[in-house]
Amino acid sequence: MTHSISFKVPIELDHSLFFPEKVTILEKERYAGWSETIPFEVFPYELLYYNNVEAYAPWNNGAMHVKELLEIWKGIDSECSLLFSERKAGQTLGLMKKGIGLFLTAVYWMHGKPVVLNDFRVQIESFNNIPVNMDERLSFILARPAFFHSYRQLSELFREFEKQFVKFMIKYKNSQKNV
Repeated sequence: MTHSISFKVPIELDHSLFFPEKVTILEKERYAGWSETIPFEVFPYELLYYNNVEAYAPWNNGAMHVKELLEIWKGIDSECSLLFSERKAGQTLGLMKKGIGLFLTAVYWMHGKPVVLNDFRVQIESFNNIPVNMDERLSFILARPAFFHSYRQLSELFREFEKQFVKFMIKYKNSQKNV
């Protein structure tokens, strides 16, 4: 039997788009391990980690999970595209929030780190495999998440990131052969 627990939103994840309230609720037991059947929620593993709760740390196997995150984005991308083409931009905020969360998660996990939202620009300076001008583009998206131009930028960031991820995996596999 699972039960929900209330968690304080840690300073590392304090961002009004993702956590308008300073407290959130999670089913801790769901995140003891990894399962592809868990529906994507924004930063649950990080919430547990920053609250010092023992749980699975997917960033330790980030490259393994990034491919799954990219697949989840493809579904969100097609839903957003449809809504924007039908001029229903007002219905995209929830999807865009998930998409932005997925993007940040993929970038951080590929670099072996849990997501940090406060002052993310400083954090990503140390990352090697990221799209060009990612910090400025992401700041634009975060300021206007439900705008069509933000959706297009996020879609482009994912496309560019996926290329970086493929390069990263090729280098990783080659380094494993040379050991």
